[in-house]
Amino acid sequence: MQLLIELLRSAHFRGKARLLSLITPDTGTRSAQIFGARFELDLSEFIQRHIYMGTVEPRETRLVQGYLKPGMTFVDAGANFGYYTALGAMLVGHEGRVIAFEPSAFAFEKLSAMAAKSGLTQVTAIQAGLSDSAGSLKLYLGIGSTNHTPTMVPHGNTSESTVKVVPLDQEAKRLGIERIDLIKIDVEGYEPKVLAGATRLLRERRIGAILCEFNEMWLRMAGSSVEALEALVLQAGMVEVGSHRAGVFENRFFRLS
Repeated sequence: MQLLIELLRSAHFRGKARLLSLITPDTGTRSAQIFGARFELDLSEFIQRHIYMGTVEPRETRLVQGYLKPGMTFVDAGANFGYYTALGAMLVGHEGRVIAFEPSAFAFEKLSAMAAKSGLTQVTAIQAGLSDSAGSLKLYLGIGSTNHTPTMVPHGNTSESTVKVVPLDQEAKRLGIERIDLIKIDVEGYEPKVLAGATRLLRERRIGAILCEFNEMWLRMAGSSVEALEALVLQAGMVEVGSHRAGVFENRFFRLS
């Protein structure tokens, strides 16, 4: 069965997630080669199980594959276990750069281990979240959740941890990054703060494209809205070139006009 899953992991066909969900165990740890990187995945956790099955955001994956080229610089904001980090590393190659920001200690341990074991020297993993200013904030995760999607937006029935946050403008200067070809932002309602911390980069048109999650529930809980987030992106001279809605959220791809 594991061999069948490995054979189907990179395939694209209707009903793939439904089929593989039926034959994939929902407990245990498995090793998997994803985009040439070595992952150790806990199948009892939602995101890691879908990484193992090869069913993480297939349309968004193809958008990234069609955009990133060797030598480019990719920023993964809210890298989690490193799916997009590994994808970006494969596409930009060792002559490019991938900067992965992840504030969760649990996810960061797996992210950094994946990059190290896979020899991804083009990846710089940073245990911090992106925000509009440097400091510390609370990170919240639903108690008993089997879907590791922590957020900096306060909500009920959560465990809390204090994490480091930094603005992207500051980090780009520190790391010597002149241009970011693509940034992926998936931070559960905190997306406006991430963009607010990249004001200089956006103003100077040094970010070429943005793949951003728009989740109305989380954005409203954070005191923002889909419309306000869209305005931030469009004001930076971006135009939308692709989107995909999945349930309560939508991922939208923008690039400089």
